[in-house]
Amino acid sequence: MTPTRLLSVLVAGTLPLACETTPTTAPAAPAAGVEASAIGANAAGVQTQAISGTLQLVSATPIVIVPTPSGHCHAWWLVVGRYEGSIEGLVTFHEQNKTECGPGRLIGSGPADGEVTWNGRTGTIAGQWTTNCKPDASQPTGASCDGTLNFRGSGELEGVQFHTKSGPGWWPFSYTGTAFWQ
Repeated sequence: MTPTRLLSVLVAGTLPLACETTPTTAPAAPAAGVEASAIGANAAGVQTQAISGTLQLVSATPIVIVPTPSGHCHAWWLVVGRYEGSIEGLVTFHEQNKTECGPGRLIGSGPADGEVTWNGRTGTIAGQWTTNCKPDASQPTGASCDGTLNFRGSGELEGVQFHTKSGPGWWPFSYTGTAFWQ
């Protein structure tokens, strides 16, 4: 397998993700059909709801891959993932990756955005993600990735934040996390 092909396979799985913990103001009432028992409140008035599901790979398009004289590669990709579960919808990950040109570790990060539905509300989400992949012969591409993602909502999701963790493993990734609002 050529270094570029291996990198393309590795990068396609580098999704998820970055973290931000500052809560924002959000809708005070849960969406219709959400039971009060599913939502808790902490002392600061921030409400939370556990979220979980699967992140499926839809497409991965390389923008540019630049090998350096030291044997490292810098790569930029557009990866589209489909959230299924508590969050439903397509998200585009604007990936910036650094890795060895060949098998090895991969670190990626970048902005992400898309239109999703949560609790019957549809809106746009935007945020940052980061991922860390390590060699793992048990995975189909020889790498296992995990990551963190933080989104802020707009439209019907104005004021809602989503914090998710995914992996370890390879596509499809399972995710767990929390939705926050006041």
